[in-house]
Amino acid sequence: MDTNTLRRALGESGLTEYEIDAYLTLLEVGSAPVVTVAERSSVPAPQIYETVRSLEDRGFVETIERDKLHARAREPVEAIGQLREKSQMLADAADEIEDRWERPDPQEYRVNVLKRRESLIENARDAIADAEVSVEVAATPEQLEQLQPALREATDRGVMTWLTLCGDGRSIDPSTTGVLQVRWRNLPGPFLAVVDRRRAFFAPAVHHGEPYGIVINDDILTLVLHWFYLTLMWLPCERRYADPDQPPTYISIEGFIIDVVSLWHDGATIDVRVLGQDPQSGEYTEVRGELTYIAAAEGRPPSRDPTVTELSGYATLVVDAGDREYTIGGWGAVYEDVEAEIITVEGIELPDPV
Repeated sequence: MDTNTLRRALGESGLTEYEIDAYLTLLEVGSAPVVTVAERSSVPAPQIYETVRSLEDRGFVETIERDKLHARAREPVEAIGQLREKSQMLADAADEIEDRWERPDPQEYRVNVLKRRESLIENARDAIADAEVSVEVAATPEQLEQLQPALREATDRGVMTWLTLCGDGRSIDPSTTGVLQVRWRNLPGPFLAVVDRRRAFFAPAVHHGEPYGIVINDDILTLVLHWFYLTLMWLPCERRYADPDQPPTYISIEGFIIDVVSLWHDGATIDVRVLGQDPQSGEYTEVRGELTYIAAAEGRPPSRDPTVTELSGYATLVVDAGDREYTIGGWGAVYEDVEAEIITVEGIELPDPV
């Protein structure tokens, strides 16, 4: 590093021009009378004592009383520490500025591409912190560590939280993750988070080139990523954990049907609670009652062991609430009475054996 660059660095650390001159002079000459330091530097003689005392107070030099006041540069441990601390602070500030610059305005664009995966994780964490209904996440253990406080707080305030651990996540105790349901996928990534059916965050596990992430603020595109999550990163994956204090709860009508349709075919009485929106008005509504019918393609009941493909085109429930029957659709429902966001099984009564 040349002298001019060194001077600028010392100035960034907080030294004045006189202090820089005096300190660099002492580094060159070693111990010397203070008046000699003034002669060898650009510090005026009337200012040299105050300048040296200031450097001494900051740990850069030490003074020795002899026939004349001498000064010498101290072992630069403290000075180097100050410079490195300042450097780290500036580097951290640069990173934070970059992260904040990359953080999109949630209302500004439907799709945002971020060049740093860390920024994507931070955006997902902020969205989870504001979640109101549901969160679907697929993450590695390292990514989960960054999201876990926000996920735990979301669960505590009643948000439905699902987590698929990817790669070496099988070694993690799923009951400690702070979410309601956990599955495991042997393959690594991608990272994916779908929050409240309104926002999605995606980053591929492997990419030939620079890493990137995508933030989506669009209902239709978010639905596409929800299906990607459901079909590849949830339903086929190994079940690891379900909160024992939570009744069977679903944020996907397809997952609900797959789990209960065989019981329904056998004549079981299944009581459910459905929380969702009126597709026409957007108003939230709650329906409680008995599941009386399940319809798949062309309005026919699905098979006893349906695939996601069988349910992907059409999946509707009929719930008898006592005063009337309600039709319940899944994400994107148009013709049903309720677009279900959460389906909870409140009771199952098996038929008497013949």
